[in-house]
Amino acid sequence: MRVTNKMISDRVLFNIQTSLKRIAKLHDQLSSGHKVRYPSDDAVVAKRASDILTRKRELEQFQRSVDHVQTYVNAYDSALQTVSSITQRLRELLVRAANGTLSKAEREAIAEEIDKIKENLVEVANTRIGNEYIFSGYDVFSQPVENENGTWKISTLPASDKSRSILVLGHSIDYGVTASEVFELDSGKNVFQMLEEVSATLRSNLNETQISERVSNVFLKELSYFEERITRTIGEVGGVSRFIDMVNSRVQDLDFFFTEYLSKERDADITELVTDLAMQQSVLEAALKSASRVLQATLVDFVR
Repeated sequence: MRVTNKMISDRVLFNIQTSLKRIAKLHDQLSSGHKVRYPSDDAVVAKRASDILTRKRELEQFQRSVDHVQTYVNAYDSALQTVSSITQRLRELLVRAANGTLSKAEREAIAEEIDKIKENLVEVANTRIGNEYIFSGYDVFSQPVENENGTWKISTLPASDKSRSILVLGHSIDYGVTASEVFELDSGKNVFQMLEEVSATLRSNLNETQISERVSNVFLKELSYFEERITRTIGEVGGVSRFIDMVNSRVQDLDFFFTEYLSKERDADITELVTDLAMQQSVLEAALKSASRVLQATLVDFVR
């Protein structure tokens, strides 16, 4: 086969161009830190990396949902602990009110404090995070407890009586607590109405014996039911909090695992890349020196 100068020059230029492409690719990997960036680099690894990144985005959304739920659960726990403390003081007042030797002024003082307790409970029931009422179920922008014609009532809308829930890692987590679950009594009325009745009874014209019997036989029993409900709800919220902690730990473990797996699949070995890049640069320099000797001079080189 006859070898011409054009064939030699074409071959030399092709080899130099190939070397430059290798250097460019190594530089791209070194600057990005990834050995596979496009499907053309390695279709199998690129597909795996894409799937892992999709999964990591799902985990990020799960993490945001878990953080959101944890905020609400902490708010529920704080509010219920406050209610629990209030009920202790309320029991002290009712036991004192059951005493048949109180004067009218003493009963009035107890009634006034009970009115303040009722206002405090209403404020707790209408606790908000941002613009959302935490005890309103899915009807987050409506007050769960409102005053209607001088009486405090709990919202009866279907959305406000349905507990919230989310789906994380295939688990449905029911974390919401509604006002009816906390503040309604077994007698069909709510604790606010009970306190209104207590206050009215203490201010009434009933004699000491009648007041004492009503407080002992009605109000203290309703308070006991209310205390049991609060204790039970606090326990349920605590259980949800512990479960969320476990789910949160699982999400973090999965995220760490996928990050590590993605790194093994896609990330470049910097030491190896630096070595390869130095070698390719040496190869390019050698090719350029060789080309300067192999390519023959032409008349163009002598044109001034």
